[in-house]
Order: sequence, then structure tokens, then C-alpha cells
Amino acid sequence: MDKVHEGSADSSVMYIPACPLTEVNAQYLIRQRDAFTAGTPGPDFPGGKGEASHLGRPTKDTVMETLSDEAKRGMGLAKWDSEEQGLSDAEKNTLRRANSILGF
Repeated sequence: MDKVHEGSADSSVMYIPACPLTEVNAQYLIRQRDAFTAGTPGPDFPGGKGEASHLGRPTKDTVMETLSDEAKRGMGLAKWDSEEQGLSDAEKNTLRRANSILGF
């Protein structure tokens, strides 16, 4: 992976969102969710115009109608199930805190 972008235009980046749910990551999800909803670049993308004016771009409604619950949770658009069978007390507490941070 290149650590420095030396080009003169935007470059493509692929994110593989495989990370634990923590309070910090839930706080990031708020910023990412807000950027997606507004069609602006994500909080970790350095500027640019975003997709707000793109015709046919996916919206929150599109996501809510077409994606799985797991995908919605990964985008900060759905509540985590803190009462799921088999979770430890610590896992339940983490999910409750994340839901609270996300406004659910």
C-alpha cells in the first residue's frame, strides 16, 4: 500500500470494513452515516465534491429498502440487537452503548 499519494488527482481506495464495534467506531459511524446521507465525502476522505448531485445515487431510503439488516448496521443505519441469544454481558453492553451513541 502506498503511504503517500503523489498524484495530482483523486485516487481510488478500497475499504474492507472488518473491525470490532467499539465506542470510537460507533462515533465514526455517525460521521460516515451523515456523509453518506448528504452525499458528501466520508470523514476520512480528503475533500472533493462528493456525490450529492449524482443522478440515481443510492440514498438512505434505497439502502433501507434493499440491503440486509447486517449491512444497514454496518452503515450505522440500523440498531444492533443487544438481546441476541448467546451474547455475553460484555457484548450486550457494548451493543447497547453503540446503539445509544448512534441515536437508537
